[in-house]
Amino acid sequence: MKKKVYVESFLDNEADANKQMIYVNAAAAVFALVLWVLYILRIFSVPDYFLPMVLVMFPLAAVILLIPLFFIKTDKIRKPAFKYFILFSLLAVMMAVNITVPKHGILLWPIAILMANHYYNPRIGRIMYFSTIVAMLVCMYLGMFFGEYDQNLLGGGIVENGKVVTVDGFEERYEMLRTLYLRGNNRYFKSFIYYYLPRAAIVSMLFMISNLLNKRTYSLFSKSLKDHDAQEKVKTELGVAKDIQVSTLPSENLFSDSLQIIGELKEARAVGGDLYDYVELDDDHVAVIIGDVSDKGVPAAMFMMKTITSFRDFASADKTPSQILKEINTSISKGNTACMFVTCFLAIIDKRNGKVIYSNAGHNPPIIGSNQNHKKLNCKPGILLGCFPNAVLRDEELVMNPGDTMTLYTDGVTEARNENGDFFGEERFIQTMDQQDYTSIEDLHNAINGAISDFVKETPQSDDITFLTVKYLGNNN
Repeated sequence: MKKKVYVESFLDNEADANKQMIYVNAAAAVFALVLWVLYILRIFSVPDYFLPMVLVMFPLAAVILLIPLFFIKTDKIRKPAFKYFILFSLLAVMMAVNITVPKHGILLWPIAILMANHYYNPRIGRIMYFSTIVAMLVCMYLGMFFGEYDQNLLGGGIVENGKVVTVDGFEERYEMLRTLYLRGNNRYFKSFIYYYLPRAAIVSMLFMISNLLNKRTYSLFSKSLKDHDAQEKVKTELGVAKDIQVSTLPSENLFSDSLQIIGELKEARAVGGDLYDYVELDDDHVAVIIGDVSDKGVPAAMFMMKTITSFRDFASADKTPSQILKEINTSISKGNTACMFVTCFLAIIDKRNGKVIYSNAGHNPPIIGSNQNHKKLNCKPGILLGCFPNAVLRDEELVMNPGDTMTLYTDGVTEARNENGDFFGEERFIQTMDQQDYTSIEDLHNAINGAISDFVKETPQSDDITFLTVKYLGNNN
C-alpha cells in the first residue's frame, strides 16, 4: 500500500511538472513563429543561401514544440519518459535560435536547465546541464558561419567610415576567420575563451542555484509523502474510532405496539460528541437519553462513549431520571482533568399509560405535540454533567396521549447554518413539524431530516446534528 502511494505521488508530480513544461514549450513555439515572421520580413538577416533553411526550420520547431500540447489531457503526461521529449524539443529550438541569432539567443540557454530542475529528480537537471553546455559550444561555432553577424564572435571585421562591415556567406566568413588566424588573431580560440567560457560560467552558476532549489523541491516532495502517510494513518485511526463510536449507538430503531423511536446522528467530523440512546428497562418502561459533549473530535467522542456506557450501567426501572443522571455525573466527572462536560435530557416512558418522567441537565428541551400542534417543552434547565461532583437536578412529569410525539435534539439542529449564515432555528424546526399531519413516525423524521438538508444545502456542517423522534401509540393491550 505504501509503495503504491509513493508511485502515485511520483506520477502525480511528473504529470504536474509535465503540464507546466508543455505550457513553456507552447510559449517557445509562439516565440519561434515570431522569429520566423521577422526573418521573412528581413528584420533579422541571415545569408541568402541559408534563408530557406531558416524559413523551414522555425515552423518545424514550432510544430515539434506544440506536439506535447495534444497529450496534456491524456495519461501520457504521467509517463516518466515523456519529460525527455518535452525538454529536448525545447533544447532543439533553443539551438536553432542560438545558431541564427547568437547575440540574443544566448539569453535562452538557462531556461532548459531551470525547467529541468522543475522536476524533483536531480538527475534530470544534470542531464540538461551537460546537454546545454555542449549545445552552447556547438551552436557558437555554427553561429560564426551561419548566424546573424556578431562582432563578438567574428571580431576584427572590416571597418569602413567608422562602421563595421558585416560579412555574409559561409565562404566569406571562413576566409575572414582564416585571415585573422594567420595574423595571430585566432577567433576560434578567443571565442571559446572570451565568449563561450563566461557564458558557460553564468549558466553553470544558474544551474547550481536551481539545483539547490531542486533539492528543496525534493525535500518538500518527500515531506508531502510523509505527511500523506501520516494523514492516511490518522484517517484509518479515525475510521476505527468512528466504527467504535457508531457501535455504541443503538443498532436499530425501536418499533413496538405502543412506542416507536427513530434516532439520527450526523457528525461534523469523522467522530463527534453528540449521543443518543434508549434502553428497555422492563416490559413497561423505556429510558431515552440525548446529549451533547462540550468539545468535538476524538476527545468528545471518548467522553460521549463514557457517558453512554454510564447510562447503560446505571439505568434501571427503580430509579428516577435525575438519580440516573446524578450517577452518570459522578462517573464521568472522575478524572475529568480537561473539564469537559455534557448536556443531557433523560426521560423514562411508561408504555402502559404514556406517562413520562424526565430530568434535564442543561440540554435543549424537546419538542412535543401532534396534529400540527407542536411546542417546546417547558422544563427546568438543570445543571450540566461532568464538571461538578454534585449535580442539582430534579424530576418532572408529562403525559403523552396516543399519537403524540416527542422530538429530542441537540443544538446542532437549531444552529445549522445556510450559505448566508442564517440559523435553522427553533421556529423553523417547529414549523416543519406543524406543516402537515404525519401518519407515521418515519414521515415526521424524514420531514425534519429533509428540512435541515434543504436549508443547509452545500454549506459545510459546523456541528454534530442529532435528533431522536419518539411516538407514543397508546396501550393496545
